[in-house]
Parts: sequence; C-alpha cells; structure tokens
Amino acid sequence: MGLLDWLGNANSKNEDLARNGFEKAVSAIGDSKDLRALRIRVALRCKTGIDIIFRKAMQSVSTYEESVMIATAGGQAAPPLPAADIETCYQIKTTVNGPITIYVPLDFASRFFDLAVQYQKNEVDRNYVLREGQEIANELGSLLQLDQYLVQPITPLEFLADATAVEDDDEE
Repeated sequence: MGLLDWLGNANSKNEDLARNGFEKAVSAIGDSKDLRALRIRVALRCKTGIDIIFRKAMQSVSTYEESVMIATAGGQAAPPLPAADIETCYQIKTTVNGPITIYVPLDFASRFFDLAVQYQKNEVDRNYVLREGQEIANELGSLLQLDQYLVQPITPLEFLADATAVEDDDEE
C-alpha cells in the first residue's frame, strides 16, 4: 500500500466519521448532555464548513471567468459554470488539535455554493446573501434540533456581515 493509498483511506475514514457524526446528531432521540454537546459541536463545524464552501465557490467563479475568456479567445465552447458536488460536502479545517473533516449535507452545501456564485457574479447583493444564508442556516439548525437548546450557533457568513459594518462605519 503506497502513501497515496494510505492518505486516500485516511480521508475516506475521516469523511465517514464526519458524516456519521452529523447523521447521529440529526437522528438521535433524547436530550442527554452528550447528545447536546454533539449537536452543538456539529452545528459549529457546519458553520465553519459553510463559510469555507462559500469562499471556495467565490474563488471558483473567478477561475471560471478566466477559463471562459481563454476558451472564447481560442474559439472553444465555454466551460460549465462551477457547481457543488459530493466533494463539496467535505471540508477540512486546521485547528490547534490538528485537521478536522467537516460534513455539510449536499442540499445545504449546494445552496450556499449557488448563493456564493450569485454573489460573486453580482446577481444578488450582500444583504440578500446574509438574509438567505441565515434562512438556510436556520433550516440546518432545525434539522440538528438546536431549537430545543435555545441556542442557534449557526451564524453563517459573518465575514460578510463584518465587511458591511466596516462599510457603514466608513460612510459615517
């Protein structure tokens, strides 16, 4: 078994663990302290994953636009617009304890990806993105049954909200 095979198996194992953790948080019945901790931990990881997906989608639009210009200049057909796929569901975040794999279900990952594409292409404004992003995050929070804890830790795209606050301060 080569190094690449080992790394592939490690990634697959981490992805399985992340997905299984999410599925357990969603499907478990009860309100034990451990279950509450799991749901909140998964929610916070999803928040991070959503932000990563959004930023990567914005970058993919920039790369896409360059590819379209190159294809057009070469007389070729434009490549398809970037879209989320199953790989989008799994994001890796480096922490002080090492890298963690985050799982965001494809439905939610796709919706945030598409929202980022629309934003990057100037089809929607920042306020729309923040409102729609919070609506999607609220659905994810409901799926994780966070409402029973009187907590909603999924506050996506705070980096956009912070940019809005800076712009508002500049205008004053």
